[in-house]
Amino acid sequence: MIARTLRRAASCATLAFGLAAAAHAQSATQDTGLYIQGGWSYYNFEANDTGYSVDTNAITARLGWQLTPMLGIEADLSAGIDEGDLDFDSSEDDLDFDANNDGDFTDIINVSGDLGLDFMAAAYGRAQIPISDRLSLSGRVGYAYAEVNANAIGPGGVQIPLAEDAEDGFTAGAGLSYALSENLELRADYTWFGLDNVDVNSGTVALGLKF
Repeated sequence: MIARTLRRAASCATLAFGLAAAAHAQSATQDTGLYIQGGWSYYNFEANDTGYSVDTNAITARLGWQLTPMLGIEADLSAGIDEGDLDFDSSEDDLDFDANNDGDFTDIINVSGDLGLDFMAAAYGRAQIPISDRLSLSGRVGYAYAEVNANAIGPGGVQIPLAEDAEDGFTAGAGLSYALSENLELRADYTWFGLDNVDVNSGTVALGLKF
């Protein structure tokens, strides 16, 4: 798991620095300075070696500083807006509870539940290269921290807390930005998060304002 995480982070770091080197050879056409972005994110959480995965959605805010036309730093903060469905199978998961206290554990042979993202925070170094006057390609690497919660839905709709957990790990990704005007841009990113025993794949679409 650690080796795979380091390989992914190293690959994305190589991409980011490669972009920076290529951009350095071109004429600078982008402004430097502060920018803010906001949009929608999709997250897929997959527990390593289990095959279990959960999808959820979030709103994302981003604050960044373009240090040079090629290099910048930025921070993302995502807050969950819904909860992904979970399915528990008593043949594979040990759930030691009885929702209605009648001693009949057939009540929980198959229990449904949900997973919610409290928040995901991450900081990145980012490199970008212009493809055209309006379109640019970027790569970024960084570190992320997330808090999630999971609940089971027992008989009668009773909600039973299963877990509340915090995870952190390396993150890396790539994206495209399109300049709608001198100060307004549309951006789409793919980001991978290696959070201990969980891999997270995310897609974000955001609208940004440059100052």
